[in-house]
Amino acid sequence: MPSKRPLLEILHRYRWRYALGAVCVVATTALRLTIPRFLWSGLDALSVAQHAQGTLSAAELSRLEGVVARAALWIVLAALLQAPVRTASRLAVLGASRRVAHDLLQRVFDVLLRLSPSFFLRNPTGQLMSRCINDRNFVRGLSGPVFMYMAETITLYAIAVPLLLSIDARLGGLALLPYPVFLVLARVIARGIQEEARLAQEALSDVSEKVDESLSGELVIKTLAIEDSDYARFDERCRAYRRHNLRVAWLRALLTGSMMALAGLSTTLVVWIGGPRVVRGEMSIEDFGLLLTYLAWLAGPTRTLGFVISSMRRGLAAYGRIAEILEAEPELADPPRVGPAPTVGAGALSLRGLTLTYPPLSEQPHLSGSLPEHLVGSAQDRPRTVLRDVTLEVPAGTTLGVVGHTGAGKTTLARVLARQLAIEPGQVFLDDVDLCDYDLAEVRRHTGFVPQEAFLFSATLAENVALGRPDAPREEVAAAVRAAQLQQDLDQLPQGLDTLLGERGVNLSGGQRQRTALARVLLLDPRLLILDDTLSAVDPPTADAILAHLRPFAARRTTLLVAHRLSTVRHAEQIVVLEDGAVVERGTHAQLLALGGRYADTWRSQEDGAAQARRARELEPRGEPS
Repeated sequence: MPSKRPLLEILHRYRWRYALGAVCVVATTALRLTIPRFLWSGLDALSVAQHAQGTLSAAELSRLEGVVARAALWIVLAALLQAPVRTASRLAVLGASRRVAHDLLQRVFDVLLRLSPSFFLRNPTGQLMSRCINDRNFVRGLSGPVFMYMAETITLYAIAVPLLLSIDARLGGLALLPYPVFLVLARVIARGIQEEARLAQEALSDVSEKVDESLSGELVIKTLAIEDSDYARFDERCRAYRRHNLRVAWLRALLTGSMMALAGLSTTLVVWIGGPRVVRGEMSIEDFGLLLTYLAWLAGPTRTLGFVISSMRRGLAAYGRIAEILEAEPELADPPRVGPAPTVGAGALSLRGLTLTYPPLSEQPHLSGSLPEHLVGSAQDRPRTVLRDVTLEVPAGTTLGVVGHTGAGKTTLARVLARQLAIEPGQVFLDDVDLCDYDLAEVRRHTGFVPQEAFLFSATLAENVALGRPDAPREEVAAAVRAAQLQQDLDQLPQGLDTLLGERGVNLSGGQRQRTALARVLLLDPRLLILDDTLSAVDPPTADAILAHLRPFAARRTTLLVAHRLSTVRHAEQIVVLEDGAVVERGTHAQLLALGGRYADTWRSQEDGAAQARRARELEPRGEPS
């Protein structure tokens, strides 16, 4: 069961608002309960005056008129006081609940910023968005309306029940007899509501996840004409969400209906037993009316208590899902520090038997609902070694080329060096200091990492380039754009550098997005430059031009160049070939060609393909068959 401590800490921050709200709720309830006594005392005086009409003395008649007048005055006064006090209770409690929801979301966002990239690979965006939006709203209801209604109900019971028993202990006790049954029934039904509410919220996360996936992949869906099948998958998740919500609604209706039945039973008992007593003169109309009024007012909160309990259970289930994020432990964290933290120097890299193994999927920390059940125990649910005993020396200011087939471990190696994956100490050293001994911010501040899939924000092109240095001069931004060979494409954009990019840079080509991400990193001027197949979507001539501009830049820093196209890395001082996570070949371009192994075979294959492509382009203008 997730800890409630973060929520309690936030609630404690606004304890005085809640205290003020609770005092106002008590005052409102007390004022409300004074009205029936004045009302029935006035009605009792009118009844006496009516039945004794013509027989009362002037003094007695004047006394009865005074009783009625005072009753009316007190009722008006209580109603006038009740309105502002009730409003103050709403402002205090509901206002505090909005602040609680804000602080809770801020704390969740702070945790998300500290979590490792692998956390977001395991937990879909839809799951996280649902918890941050939908579940947060349920928690706001828990800390606002639920608190307020619970306070009103408890106060009403605390005041009304003693009043009932003081009027007539036997009849009042008989009227309250059904209520213990309610407590037992409410507990059983509420437990079912909480479980179904949790399943409904997980189903809503699945719906959000599917919507995010479909919107992100809408081009693929339309290209393959799979709209119907994609809608069928969306509809299946919606049906699951509907099924769980209907179950929640049915349980809530059962709880509310039970409360109404119990309240009606209490009233029936009072009328059935108390009515004849009034007729026999054993009980006054005032006392009988007060009993019925207090029971009627208890019936209202009793009915809403079903809603309050179900909302409380739903809020607790929602907070449990949010608490999973709050309690998530970052896989990457700054080491415990006694002395001064090391700083990055020239950027020399040393890998000494680097091995990285992912544990089985079922053993990795997932948020509830993020791990598909069909994967548990499947062939995918097993340990997976992605890097095996990788040993390399990369002197400062040199370029290391990393090549290999898909799945060889190239991207994993790049992410390890970019400090995005957790590794065991003693395997990677930066400037002869264990990479795990550095603070994360220190390594990332001096590391420029350009992934293959470039992510751009809904901002101008210049703002995307200057994302890491928002205060960078315009001239430096333009220089980074020129170094990434993006300058030649500015004429295609309506406002050049000031062109507003669509969501994820949708109005740019794949190559333009990659070059924008490259310019962003070049502007940072990092000590360690890591390019993970950054030029895969760029045509060969442009890629060659970019590399030519990068060589003087790379000569002053350590560069890791991951590529599928071997021509990208042929000028590197050292090239390694990865296969199944292990280094199988290493050397310069010339040495690897002379070796005649995998690198040489791949080079010949790519060169033959490039030659055929050139031949085809040469033949096309003459109309010759290619």
